[in-house]
Amino acid sequence: MANDSYRVDLDRLDEVVKKLNNVLKDMQSASGKAKSGTHLPDGALGKGFEEERELRQTHGAMKDFIEQHVLNKLESLIDDLQKKTTRTHGAYQDQEQSTSNALKNGHSSSQNKYS
Repeated sequence: MANDSYRVDLDRLDEVVKKLNNVLKDMQSASGKAKSGTHLPDGALGKGFEEERELRQTHGAMKDFIEQHVLNKLESLIDDLQKKTTRTHGAYQDQEQSTSNALKNGHSSSQNKYS
């Protein structure tokens, strides 16, 4: 019954870490596309009308906003979550090993370094 008091599926945590890594790779790809694939050069919208410059400037401002305030923050959030999930996985794995060793040796596993 003591085993039923807590149970962490380490395989599931590992799966979450892998999925977060894939999301992060996809985000980095999207970020690269946003930076290099959305350039609007002079004359791309036509020439000889006064709104062209304003459109390019607005496009540049929106592009910068998306890069700085959306993509970079989202990448940072996902990276932070991935790192924390990895640490959590390691902590549970260490505790599981410690508990297993203590049970084999007939000792208490109250020396939890994560408390």
